[in-house]
This record gives sequence, C-alpha cells and structure tokens, in this order.
Amino acid sequence: MRKINYLLLLMLFCVGIPTGKAQEKKQDISVKFGGFAHSLFTYDTRQTVCAREGFILLYPKDELLDGSGKDMNQGAVYNMAVIQSRVNAKISGPEILGAKTNGLLEAEFIGNAESDVNGLRLRHAFVNLDWGKTSLLIGQTWSPLFVDEVFPGTVGANAGLPFKAFARNPQLRLTHKTGHWKLLAAIASERDYTSTGPDGASNKYLRNSGLPIFQALVHYYAGKHLLGLSAEFKNIKPSLTSTTGTASTNDLINWKNDETLSSWAVVASYKLKLQEITFKTQTTYGTNLTDVLMLGGYAAKSVNTMTNEASYTGIKVLGTWADVSYNKNNFELALLAGYSKNMGADEKVISSMIYSRGSDIGELYRIAPRASKRIENLKLELEVEYTAAAYGDITEKAEVENTHWVGNTRVSVGVYYFF
Repeated sequence: MRKINYLLLLMLFCVGIPTGKAQEKKQDISVKFGGFAHSLFTYDTRQTVCAREGFILLYPKDELLDGSGKDMNQGAVYNMAVIQSRVNAKISGPEILGAKTNGLLEAEFIGNAESDVNGLRLRHAFVNLDWGKTSLLIGQTWSPLFVDEVFPGTVGANAGLPFKAFARNPQLRLTHKTGHWKLLAAIASERDYTSTGPDGASNKYLRNSGLPIFQALVHYYAGKHLLGLSAEFKNIKPSLTSTTGTASTNDLINWKNDETLSSWAVVASYKLKLQEITFKTQTTYGTNLTDVLMLGGYAAKSVNTMTNEASYTGIKVLGTWADVSYNKNNFELALLAGYSKNMGADEKVISSMIYSRGSDIGELYRIAPRASKRIENLKLELEVEYTAAAYGDITEKAEVENTHWVGNTRVSVGVYYFF
C-alpha cells in the first residue's frame, strides 16, 4: 500500500496545478498517462521452472519419481494473476541544449522478487535528448540485446524466454540514424536482471569488476523490413575473497581474489513486414547469459591450491526463435517456435562450481500458437504453449548427455483493458 501511495503522490506531483510564472515555465512540458489493467489465467500439465508464482514460465521441471515410480512433478497447476497491470507517464519537454526532450516513467505490479509478488516494480525511467539524427538516452530501458522492434507478442509474460535475451538495464545510450541505418552504442549496469555466482543472483559481480557492460547495435531498414545485429561484452568478478585452513584448528587465512570472467554475446535479428503478415526471427549466441534470463552461465575451471581462488570459463548457449503472425481487422493469428541448446564450455569444469541456469538441460524447444482480438479498449487473447526440455547428465565440459525429454503444456487466457 505504501508503494502505491508513493506512485499516486508522484502522479499528483507531475500533474500539479501551476499558477502565475510557474505556469509559464511549465507550458512546454506535457505529461500523458496511460497503461492497462491485465488478467492472465494459466493452466499447466506439470510443475515448471518459472518466476512470480508461475506467472513467467521458462521450462518444465525434470521428473521426480516417488517410491512407486510416479512422477511427483506431473499434475495440473492453475493460476490467475493481475500483476502485469501497468501504469506509465510519457513526458514531452522543452528544447534543451538544442535537443528535443522526452522521457518515460513506467511501472508494473509484478514485484522485484518472488517474495515481492504484487509489489510495484520500475520498468522504464529515462530522459532522451534528440538532436534529429543523433539522440542520447540516460536512464533505464530495454537492453540492446532485447531489440524491442523484434520480439514475439506472446500471451504469456515470458515474451519468448528463455530462447531470447530479455533485460532492462540502467544505461547511457547514444543512437545515430542516417538513411537506412541506425547505429547504437551503450554502457550499462545490471538491476532487476542480474548475473549469478557463488552467492546467488546479484549485480555485485558486475559492480565488483569495476567495468560496465559494453553494448552496440546496427540496424538496416528497407521500408518496414529490418535486419540487425547486436553485441555485448561483459566482465564480472565472482568472488572477492577465499579462505584456507579450518576453523577447528584456528588457522583460517583469508586471501584477496582478483580472478574475473569475460563474456560476450551476439544477436542477429530479422523482421519482414508485409501487408497483413509479419515474420520475425532472432538468434542469440554467447556465454554467461543468466542476466538476460537465458540458459547457460559459467563455471570454475581450476582452483589455486594455495589460496582456494577459482578461475572461470563461460558456458556457451545458442537460442533461436521465429514468429509469424497474421493480423486483420484487429484479429491476430500467430505461431511461435523456439529452440535452445547448451553448447558447453571450452575447458573442463569443476562440477560442484557451476553457476548457470538449466545446467542439466541439453536442449529446449517450444511450439506456441495464439489468437487475439481487440475490441476498442478491450483485448482478448488465447495461447497454447508446449515446452519440452531434454534433461541429462553434465559432462566434464558442462555439456549434457544421456538425455530424456520432459514436456509441459500451458494454456493461457489473457484480458487487457487499455487506458
């Protein structure tokens, strides 16, 4: 309730009731409020690996057999949630430093963690200075790896996860547009979407490296069609200290750790826009992609026998998806297909020191047809989503062998009311 009150106060502050000279100063500023109320009904055929009480589906859980051989993770699961409901304020401001200015403040009620479901979460908060061909964005918005012009419009809240990168980051972003081209360079940090490590998920591993994430994007436009390439370089420090000795003999010694892990990712995007049909596809390949909610991560490859300090190697992952949709008279029929594969590490890893998502999954695929109809401010959606994961044994290079497939069917019904 306190967080909602803060939001209402912020809205009142933005609207205000200016008088006199104050009114003259604010004439160049306009604020447009919007958003939607959203309800999502879901039905699964088994337990899943997910977030926010099952609202954001990633993939099905592995088999867990009881004494008689029955799979304890098999069975119907139902949920209904309104936590994706959203409010935003779009701001247009005066010219500053020769640039047109605008901003966005957007929040939803999905929470910042599993313990905070129904809590208010900041999505976007930025100011953008636009000089025409060149613009500078300062604040939090989509990662260039996400590519907001090329993503599937799924009914489920996962937006194609974990087959694609998904993250919003605090960032400083410079964009230049000329002719058919858009060029972008950014430095970013982690906030809600973070790397994982010895102490679980946290942005401290990136912060402790002393370097931001470096990102770039190149897009070529041919009419409404798009061909793009994104890339990033990231450096993290998984540990600051290590310990040798034993507490029982009172000979514990602490050692400073300096080992870091460098990782990279590339994303190729394509959109074909015809009159009523839109085709989108994207492929992501890289290492240590837990901060963008994909499979993979990294692992320790060796440990210093004197200090117990670990050195690390990345686990490569490939993710690809394609989405085709037919839209006419506010009615849409669409199909999403996704595939992801664990490509393993370049070196042998220590099995007890693997920091990744889905480390025992070798392959993953999804088939998800959907339909929607918009009637004025109301939108109704239906999606059937089948996701299957190949679970198995982890090899010495973090690949997966001796796999068996486990599948889940999710039926989702979504209702939006836009305002």
